[in-house]
Amino acid sequence: MSTVPVGDSTRHLIAAVKKLEHSLHTSGLPRWMARLPAWWLGWHYCRMLDHKIARMRRIAHKFEQWLPAIRAADQDPRAQLEFIDMDHAMRDDIDATRQTMWELRAYCIDIATMFDQLGYQSARLNRRQRLFLSVIEHTCVQAATMQDMLVAHDARVLTLLQQRQQPHLPVCA
Repeated sequence: MSTVPVGDSTRHLIAAVKKLEHSLHTSGLPRWMARLPAWWLGWHYCRMLDHKIARMRRIAHKFEQWLPAIRAADQDPRAQLEFIDMDHAMRDDIDATRQTMWELRAYCIDIATMFDQLGYQSARLNRRQRLFLSVIEHTCVQAATMQDMLVAHDARVLTLLQQRQQPHLPVCA
């Protein structure tokens, strides 16, 4: 992982693209041809977003499949006691996934700002960015729902186990 902050990388990339564009224009190329590096960067970023959107949709699909499984385990008395997240590993994994998605969301917003600073506008890029942000937000909501369900399930199972451990108290008449 790079130790250079994203903001610094973005500033360097903006400066490099602007310098290249200026060099191409001053060497005699028309303005539209000098803008090709910014266009290529936008195209490349759209391709990256397409891959990230597909990956986020796969994660969302997994959450969609797991939610009914958790609900079903919570309703089945036999499965209820078999499924408990005692070490919080599952919740921690979901939380780490959510955190990574929010970081990707922040990067997407930073990249949109970078293109604005370059003066580059693209309807295709804007659509991809909006779609990416909405897929991330939807997936994060699913992850939060799943975490809440796990917490509630574990609390019910622990209460049930505690009730089973208590000795039966005699009934006083």
